[in-house]
Amino acid sequence: MPVCILAHELINKLSTIIGNCELVSERAPADPECVKRLSIIEETARGMAAELNKRQCELNVLLRTTRIEGGKFVI
Repeated sequence: MPVCILAHELINKLSTIIGNCELVSERAPADPECVKRLSIIEETARGMAAELNKRQCELNVLLRTTRIEGGKFVI
């Protein structure tokens, strides 16, 4: 189960963007400017998904190594 459901949902939506960019770019090779723009969109979405995934993993590690003592978080 993902630590952050929002991050999970955003990653899913970014995956949809990436998949659609790949599909459209296969059909648009006659327009190099279109392919270039699709590539930029796809790479941006991949970077965002990777960053969200990384931060989600960092949060997961932090939650596993943190405990509460006296009403305060202790790492």
